[in-house]
Amino acid sequence: MTRDTVHKELLERARAQEELSDDQIWRRYQFRHLAAFITIPAVILGTASIATAYGTGLMSHEPATAACQPTVVPAPATGSFKVKVLNTTGLNGAAHQVGKDLTRRGFTVVEASTAPRSLYVKAPVRIYHGRAGLDQALLAAQTVAGAELEFDGRAGTSISFVLGAEFTTMLPAPPPKPPAQKSYKVNVYNATWKPGLAKAAMAELTARGFNPGKQGNDPDHSFLPNDVAVIRHGPDADLAAAQVARHIKGAVLAEVPRNNMVIDVVLGNKFEQVTPTAELPPREAVRKDPPPTVSRPCD
Repeated sequence: MTRDTVHKELLERARAQEELSDDQIWRRYQFRHLAAFITIPAVILGTASIATAYGTGLMSHEPATAACQPTVVPAPATGSFKVKVLNTTGLNGAAHQVGKDLTRRGFTVVEASTAPRSLYVKAPVRIYHGRAGLDQALLAAQTVAGAELEFDGRAGTSISFVLGAEFTTMLPAPPPKPPAQKSYKVNVYNATWKPGLAKAAMAELTARGFNPGKQGNDPDHSFLPNDVAVIRHGPDADLAAAQVARHIKGAVLAEVPRNNMVIDVVLGNKFEQVTPTAELPPREAVRKDPPPTVSRPCD
């Protein structure tokens, strides 16, 4: 364009501007400001969004890193490590009761007591463990909903099972399996005037695979004129006592306050002999459970 052409165009724009009314000029001014108000923040916001997307990798061409998956490994044997149960709930006897429950599940509980006053746990259970005891802590955590783990740097595989303020109950345990006959002792006592009963019964039970204990007259001086036999046992030996009772038809089970796996067979006046093997009731099928596992968390 020549200088004259440009000059002519500017004059025409000026005349057109002069022909507009004041109201029209004001509206045009408002429109330009509104357009600028909308356009400039939109450009800034769009630029920031794109920068954020690149910063977080959403618009990156690099492949996303796969999420970490827990590692599932075989669980250690429940009786292969020591468990200390401590109580911070304020409920008397909670540690003792939980200790008994863990014992019935096969754990080796070495202590059940009140925790020091300086220790407070809010969760249902907090399980303290060392580096070598992670799997053991994970296994114990499967017994209480909401259990949490805490590494305390201890050596070895032992754990501390600390009951917290939110503890209410243990998770249901699978039905216990009958113990092996060699895992408990059987005492046979004679509470009658007939000599030799305890010796004969002990010989027969030993021949059937039971672990023999003491034999002789009943140290509790029981008098059983109307019984075949009374089988005494502690709370944790009820399944073992039931195994022994299977071999003495008519025997009565009696729970007594003892914390061991020793069974007393006390022969009464109506005892004649250990039930012949041909007359034994059939054994219950032994349940086959899959090997237990634990899931190690991501590092």
